[in-house]
Amino acid sequence: MTLLMRDRENQKIGEIRGKIYETISMGRDYNIPEKEILTRLQRKFDLTEEQARTYLKEAE
Repeated sequence: MTLLMRDRENQKIGEIRGKIYETISMGRDYNIPEKEILTRLQRKFDLTEEQARTYLKEAE
């Protein structure tokens, strides 16, 4: 893997994480229950429940 390939992969991961945190923030802004936010994260970003819970906890 070249440095350029690694940088692009890291950028892609960063963009996805940004979208995840944006989804959490918007869900909270609209008073969507955390259980529903978890479900949406799992479905939209193909996450396990544990991964979704981790992101939700980090976003506090």
